[in-house]
This record gives sequence, structure tokens and C-alpha cells, in this order.
Amino acid sequence: MQKNMITKKRLLVKFGIESIPLLYENIVFIYTQNKIVYVIDRFSKKNITDKTLQQLEEELNKDVFFRANRQYIININFVKSFKPYEKTKIIVELTIPEINHPIIISQETAVCFRRWMHEVCV
Repeated sequence: MQKNMITKKRLLVKFGIESIPLLYENIVFIYTQNKIVYVIDRFSKKNITDKTLQQLEEELNKDVFFRANRQYIININFVKSFKPYEKTKIIVELTIPEINHPIIISQETAVCFRRWMHEVCV
């Protein structure tokens, strides 16, 4: 049986007891902390999803979302800038200033991140 090839446009998240279909384009970043996966939207609202970062990485559009490290997946549409950090790493600044999450790209992933930024931003 073939899997349905319809591209999803929303991720089902929870805010309190509510379940909300959140548009992927409104997701700034996703991160995990204490085995809980949080989804931060463009309004700085912190939602929760039942999916793991691994599951999300597999289903998200790789032109838009990048697995920054073991803890974060970021949306290119909310990347304000990036710069070298500790010689071989990269630190990413997002366009949502009230979100104070330093997102560090490791030395091993830095090359892929730069390539991704150049390919997607052309």
C-alpha cells in the first residue's frame, strides 16, 4: 500500500489542554528539553508536540527547516543572522528577539549549515 503523498501544512501542537493545528510557516524553531519537545511560534508562544525531534526532522521541509544540533530545529525564515562562535562553531540569531535561546551550530554541522543557507537563500 502506497503512502499518501499529500504534503502536510500544519503540525498538531498542544497549548495547555487545547490541541492546535499550527501552520509550519509560523514555526520559528523547535527544541527539546527534559524529554519534552517544544514548538515556538512567530508570536513567541510555547507549544508542545508529542513528536520527537527525529520524527519532525524527517517530515519537515528541508529547504525551510534545519537540524541545528541535538536540541534544535530552526526555520530559515526566522534566521536574522549568524556568525562564527568559538572559532569553529556558528551562533544563530533569530528574528524574534524576546526568545533568548542561543542556537549553536556545531563544528561538524557548520559546513552543512553554511551550504544550506547559501542554497536556500539564492
